[in-house]
Amino acid sequence: MTAALPARTRRQSAAWVASDYWEMAKRSLRHIRHDPEQLVNVTLQPVLIVVLMDLLFGGAIKTGTHSSYINFVMPGILVIAAAFAAVTTTISVAADMGEGVIDRFRTLPMAKSAVITGHIIADLARSLVGLAVAIAAGYVVGFRPAAGPGRWAAAVAVFLLVTLALSLLAALIGLLGRSVEVAQQLAAVIIIPIFFSSAFVPADTMPSWLRVVTANQPVTQAVDTLRALLLNQPLGSHPWLTLTEFGGIVAVAFTLATIMFRRTASV
Repeated sequence: MTAALPARTRRQSAAWVASDYWEMAKRSLRHIRHDPEQLVNVTLQPVLIVVLMDLLFGGAIKTGTHSSYINFVMPGILVIAAAFAAVTTTISVAADMGEGVIDRFRTLPMAKSAVITGHIIADLARSLVGLAVAIAAGYVVGFRPAAGPGRWAAAVAVFLLVTLALSLLAALIGLLGRSVEVAQQLAAVIIIPIFFSSAFVPADTMPSWLRVVTANQPVTQAVDTLRALLLNQPLGSHPWLTLTEFGGIVAVAFTLATIMFRRTASV
């Protein structure tokens, strides 16, 4: 009987922490009612990018063996949707830090990590909305993936991993920014790597010096993985590199964000 008590206590503690995470996630999602602009990043912007890529660049950019440019570029647009959702996390975390909300939460009997984790969970939910909107817009302009249910499930899993990594980076940037405005400017760090990847054009069309950087960065691996999954192409080593690199980003960003949050919240 005595041996069962610690296990029960651990289960209760885990349940309380999960409840705190869920309450903070609901808090972040409720903010959308008061600030509908949060949905612009994950709905309107992906649609505009889909239309822009198809109408302006679709007839001019050749992608080799791909049937159409929209089929080639859609995986990159999905990563952009995840990045735009992450920017919302940066702003939300920075706003919490600047408005002193964190100090009030510190006085409550709750898991302190729930504040950041709540923003991350809400970001994953917003990203799924952006994913659905971007794919729907892609279908309207001619996106025709060849993936079966298994590859679609794998593509969504990869998308969520990328979103989680970018959201943690966004939370870290939000903690580093001294104000919402500064944090929003720093959030460009999340967006810029997408433009130096294979998201819009094949890496082998770039100058050799740039190709070395582009072909070996995490965003390219994620985009190439999504492209292979959705277009039913050979996967190669891209999935394993994506899991390794973005898994590493998640581990490092989570550790740094936790340390930074504790230090900032204790000031």
